[in-house]
Amino acid sequence: MTKLSIDYFKKYKLYYVAGVTVIIAWFVYLVFFWNFYHEMYFWVDKDVRYVVQLIFISSFYLTEIMIVTTCYFLLLLSSLFLLFFFFFKNIKEVSFGKSTLVTMICFGIVPLCCSISLLVTLCWPYFLAMLIASFAIVYITYAITKYLYEDNQERYTDKECIKEAGPFSQREEAETYSNEFISYWMPYFKKQSFTLVSEIKHKDKGYLVEIYTSEHQNEFNSFS
Repeated sequence: MTKLSIDYFKKYKLYYVAGVTVIIAWFVYLVFFWNFYHEMYFWVDKDVRYVVQLIFISSFYLTEIMIVTTCYFLLLLSSLFLLFFFFFKNIKEVSFGKSTLVTMICFGIVPLCCSISLLVTLCWPYFLAMLIASFAIVYITYAITKYLYEDNQERYTDKECIKEAGPFSQREEAETYSNEFISYWMPYFKKQSFTLVSEIKHKDKGYLVEIYTSEHQNEFNSFS
């Protein structure tokens, strides 16, 4: 694991702890659900139409179904909000990159696989309703948050420092970080009529990276 990865993990360790906790909760939930489902499925007449099967399980197992679907709703909502806040924090701090993308995939793959497995059961209409409700709540939250954030976002100014990183033990690490950051965020800042320039300073603790906005398109990165 590189120093960049270690620093990234330390910075967002609370999100990682929350993510691992939610993933464990998913596995525990699936164990209890499948135990209940196998017992219920045993009593269902497999030769009748699905509508009749749904009426049967809704009549005799409604309380249990409400419990498992409510737990699914809460788990899915927790997973989606974890992804949402992790994504928005990275965007707000201008630090969205490969590490963020990999982390979001890891956080999202377990809820996705669990949801698919639940949607192929006889209870799928209940789970589908919870799935739609969860995404609707998160999307509304995202839309409101994005609107409020962009509405309060001030326009960037020339020579404004937008990112500080480090210290790095090697100059090559600092240059790699600087190049990756600028490569990823340059298209966004070009839309704001800015380019990005970086300055690498050597201090007692190592190499520090400072990245600035610039209205001059012919400016180059500087290293000192």
